[in-house]
Amino acid sequence: MMKTKAIIPALRSFLSEFLVLSTVALSVVEHTSNAWGQTPEVGTDWQAYTSMREINQIHVDSESGIWAATLGGVLYYNQETQQYSRYTRLDGLAGNNLLSVTQDEQGHLWFGSDRQGLSRFRPESGIFDPPFLEFRDRRIVKLLAIGNQLYVGTDQGISLFLIDAEEVKETYRNLGGLTRDSEITGLGVLNNILFAGTPSGIAWANLNQPNLQDPDSWKSRGGISNIVDVLASDEGVFMAGPFGVFAYLFEEDRVRLEFGDEPATSLGLMAGQIIVATNSGKFFERVSKTNWKQLLGYNITGIRDISDSGGSLWLATDTGLSVIGSKLPPPSKEPAKNRFFDMELLSNGELWVASVPDDHQESYGVYQLNEQGWTVFDEDSGMPNNDLVAVETDSDGHIWIGSWGGGVSVRVRDRWFRINQKNSPLIGIGTNKDFVAISDIGRDIYGNMWVVNVLGGIVVLDKYPIRQSLLIPQKSIGLETDIHRVRFSGDKLIWISSRTEGLAVLDNGGTTFDGSDDMFAQINTAKEPQLTSNRVFDLLTTDNGTVWVATNNGLNSFTGSFSRATGLYTVTSWKTYLVSDGLPSNEINTLAEDAMGNIWVGSEEGLTRISPIGSIDFTFTKSNSGLIDNRVKSLLFDGTNNAIWIGTFDGLSRLILGTSAGPNQKTNNGIKVGPNPFYPRHIDRLTFKGLALGSSLAIYRPDGQLVIYLPGEPSLGTISWSGQNKAGFLVGSGIYIYVAKDTEGNVQRGKIAVVNGVSSSQ
Repeated sequence: MMKTKAIIPALRSFLSEFLVLSTVALSVVEHTSNAWGQTPEVGTDWQAYTSMREINQIHVDSESGIWAATLGGVLYYNQETQQYSRYTRLDGLAGNNLLSVTQDEQGHLWFGSDRQGLSRFRPESGIFDPPFLEFRDRRIVKLLAIGNQLYVGTDQGISLFLIDAEEVKETYRNLGGLTRDSEITGLGVLNNILFAGTPSGIAWANLNQPNLQDPDSWKSRGGISNIVDVLASDEGVFMAGPFGVFAYLFEEDRVRLEFGDEPATSLGLMAGQIIVATNSGKFFERVSKTNWKQLLGYNITGIRDISDSGGSLWLATDTGLSVIGSKLPPPSKEPAKNRFFDMELLSNGELWVASVPDDHQESYGVYQLNEQGWTVFDEDSGMPNNDLVAVETDSDGHIWIGSWGGGVSVRVRDRWFRINQKNSPLIGIGTNKDFVAISDIGRDIYGNMWVVNVLGGIVVLDKYPIRQSLLIPQKSIGLETDIHRVRFSGDKLIWISSRTEGLAVLDNGGTTFDGSDDMFAQINTAKEPQLTSNRVFDLLTTDNGTVWVATNNGLNSFTGSFSRATGLYTVTSWKTYLVSDGLPSNEINTLAEDAMGNIWVGSEEGLTRISPIGSIDFTFTKSNSGLIDNRVKSLLFDGTNNAIWIGTFDGLSRLILGTSAGPNQKTNNGIKVGPNPFYPRHIDRLTFKGLALGSSLAIYRPDGQLVIYLPGEPSLGTISWSGQNKAGFLVGSGIYIYVAKDTEGNVQRGKIAVVNGVSSSQ
């Protein structure tokens, strides 16, 4: 006991100095959001940014909190604080693409996803249970909780999930005379009768029957096609669809038309009254049997669900939350969609992201992320169109946005200025020669802006306003049908890629705005058989002269030199990477290089890191990391924060790569440790974040005695310690030293405090 008392004053003395350096204790209970309004996974190196604008279903809980199942995860709105919270797969969801939500009698929220499983959230602890993967191959369209049972409406019937046993008891796939394995688009229960809406009609069954798997246990009514919602209330059971609203008549055990004025999209309750929303944006209130009155003054389209809480009428729409009968919530400031392509970081930390790569997909403009959240710039906000495909900054810090058809827009002091065929050498195509298609914008080491003008060539501009410019015609480049990307190498060569014809290299003789001495060489499968495909999706050049080429058939890496005397590019080394070499996919979409010289490779099946010596280190996928989607479409390295942004088809991921102290540096340089002080008798783990990927960790007593060695994993920059020594016993209270060593042998040191009531000298 005396030894324990003796150490406490020394420990308290140290804490005053130590707590200045330590970080806030990590918590897996309290759900918080970072400064940009998105929620990082607690205790890891990953963050997720998704669009929760499109809401499929909502639920109002007993405390008037609004829970929304969205295409980007769970969006929770607190009416009292008017604040939003967000939950994604990184927080424990089975998946981000959510279709349904309900709440059971214990107050737990259940979320159904699109072929990613079923999730349960416990508000009392603020955490998700491990996902229930029995439904990972099913679309969970509707959920209905009754007692300790959960009825799960999927794209193949209804499954009965026992909440207490946490298992599927049985599945109903034959609902009377309806088509087998019908998708369930609505669920409701009244008087112990379960009602199910489907695209081919309505079915119902008494839950007291012994075998609901028997088709004869169900009654059905076909011909009422495309039921989209079912509402069970004190007034009866109602079904919405393109023919209006139908009601089930208990006394006659049949269905009749209740409201046929307009196609109906959803049913709900407001102040106890039944409300129907229609395709045209109108709302009607049920006054009495077959008598419906329009609610005047409302016109809200895109409604996918309306609440049935009995108070205000909350609306789930394709553009966010709305409400009738209560104060409108503030905008949740979402990106327009979960598709992220070309990215650029401004010096003030703003992130700009293009939503599409060209005009072959549905487009959503460009997104800006700052401390206030996301802002969408599109045709409705003054951009030339929604096909905004390229982003870059000039030497003055202005953002340049390239559009497919509308030229370039430059933002100067929050105003947009247009560069097109009228005021620059950019070339328009089409009947009126006014369709100015841009596929990429790059800035060279001199600050000049290189604009890839599809079917026109490359236009070089010195800045905005333009003082000098040059058009490099596409024919002179030697790529006749398609040009896609432009990159700059340390040997002052300019590389230009095509998605159909390989790539070309330009030596401009150092005279950027004089094209008379430009020389080009082409590299394609005919001239260089080692190139794995002429379909080049991305280019990357490194300081050591290596050119990396991402194609639809593997990754290529080569070095060489250009001769102005011969006009030829001579290859000196070439290496290819395929699935057989360790890549997860041969379809490579995007490339980036980090500060350590690692090459990051985004493919259709994950994110791979290649070391500076050319070896494949590891691959991140959804199954082994916080990667939000395996289809990686864009990458951006953030040198200021040593992080990599990862654009996918299902949202945006951000990976903190950790810090490396560098040769001979022996002090902490960015490692975050928490909770610190560490109370191992009350908290399970002490977590070290911000390590260089693959780092190991050793913990020592002040006298230099090793307490424990914790090996690193190649793909992780986080290590946790239980507070035990190598013999498996909890260490005593005191100050300990940790030493992190990265894969290059560089080390970082720091101090931690352990408090558990036992002296470290015991």
